Amino acid sequence: MNRYFAFLLFLIVVSSASASNPFRIEINGVFPGAEGREIRVMEYGDLISYRLQEIDAAIIDDNGKFSVGFSRFEPQFILFRIDHARMGMFVEPGKNYVLEFDPVDFDALDDRINPYLNPWRFPFRIIEPENNLNAYIDQFEEELYGYLSEHFVLMQLGRNVDVFEGFIQHTDSLFNHIENEYFQEYYRYKYAYYRRVANLGRFDDMLREYILNQPVLYNNTQYMNLFNTVFDKFIFAGSRRIPASDLRHTVNRLNSYHALMDSLGKDTILRNELLRELVMLKGLQDMYNDPDYLRPNVVNIIKHVEENSRFPQHRVIARNILHQNRYLREGTSAPSVVVEDHTGNQMRIPEDFEGRYLYLVFWASWCETCLLDFIALQEIHSKHNDNLTVIGISSDRHQLNYETFLRNHNHPWEHVHFNNDFRLLDAYHVRALPSFVLIDREGKIRGFPARRPSEDLITYFEWLLFQERRSR
Repeated sequence: MNRYFAFLLFLIVVSSASASNPFRIEINGVFPGAEGREIRVMEYGDLISYRLQEIDAAIIDDNGKFSVGFSRFEPQFILFRIDHARMGMFVEPGKNYVLEFDPVDFDALDDRINPYLNPWRFPFRIIEPENNLNAYIDQFEEELYGYLSEHFVLMQLGRNVDVFEGFIQHTDSLFNHIENEYFQEYYRYKYAYYRRVANLGRFDDMLREYILNQPVLYNNTQYMNLFNTVFDKFIFAGSRRIPASDLRHTVNRLNSYHALMDSLGKDTILRNELLRELVMLKGLQDMYNDPDYLRPNVVNIIKHVEENSRFPQHRVIARNILHQNRYLREGTSAPSVVVEDHTGNQMRIPEDFEGRYLYLVFWASWCETCLLDFIALQEIHSKHNDNLTVIGISSDRHQLNYETFLRNHNHPWEHVHFNNDFRLLDAYHVRALPSFVLIDREGKIRGFPARRPSEDLITYFEWLLFQERRSR
């Protein structure tokens, strides 16, 4: 018997026989070819900030097996991260899942094509349970995609409304018997979203039917997709009853949560306090980077929500918005990571380099642009290595390529390999190569993304040193 098939049978038996708490979610699986690699389970902290957080991880063993688990109180969407790849599924409290991934030859994967712009996806199947939320959603999406591929342009032009309503009756006959509450709301709000983007029906009628006096489904991806679409820029341009001058006055002059809530309450659509505060958070998220609003005041109002909101989920959203907008910002502490030099000695970044500027260069041996920047980096390193430490961090997936590169190139600064630590790349938001980060003498971010060596970095760095001398 095939060892993977035998393992899947074993997992199914164990999963169905195991007794767990009603909120525990267990995911077991097999991934041929991924032996020794780490699988990380991620979730969005909320569906407004979309802060991605790790909730569990496991090393795939020598037989390709893995097991992860966590507790949640509601159904939600999760993501698997393996190397650069990202794949998702829905999970429900109290469920045990058995997954089977297609075999993958990792050595054959080409990372020269930016995996962030062209993300890898490793197909997998949910073997157990058979009738689960993912199966319902996949079947519904397949039906809907087939219809939209043929009719959506005409639907937007208002020439296919009857056909659209007829299609809904067709899918009603297929899915109305499914009693899964999350799926029912997903189904309902998916159609509400397409009615909105195709402008089918009056906006006020849509609001009354789907948003006003309806529960806020914070974890339902389709409800939040509709919410984010409806209220995107709403307080700035979507409402005729909230003057822009009021917004600027309450934020910039009054610096007041309560005054801002009162201003938003001028629109009767936002009469409900819960909905109004949620729309306010979405607006504050945009204000953070808007030069018309004083950022410290925006932060102060978001902090007020984080500390005082009557709605627990809003406190979470406020905290996540602050994190997303302040992470890697100038003046914030640089993320702490550990790397190893070519002799195996560990270096803590930025802690081991306090008292000096630190310039991180994320690169790979196949990246021709990286090599050109290395040429420009020679000058600043030779001129300022008494104040500046340069560390090149290679993200070559094949360490042999990295080692060959070092033998053929002699750079005066330290190079390290990321050692397949994808958390390191995540910590510094590496999304393209080369990427640069400048950290000051106190371990705080001075530039992200920092100037490239070929962008007159040396003049900028000498200006920083000049400012230091003036302040003494």
